[in-house]
Amino acid sequence: MKDETRIRGAAGRKVLADPRTHRYYLCLNDGENEKFISMFEQSGMKNKAEFIFARIFG
Repeated sequence: MKDETRIRGAAGRKVLADPRTHRYYLCLNDGENEKFISMFEQSGMKNKAEFIFARIFG
């Protein structure tokens, strides 16, 4: 979409300058999920998406 078509009124979410449009999906078995949850809980982060982003890029 062009920026001109993305201008909205005060209602709704604000339009991001660089929206995240690419999504990825993965499946975990029980053991992998337990390890993921324990890593997430140890991190102290509140959001799993931000935790994954930090693990990959940060």
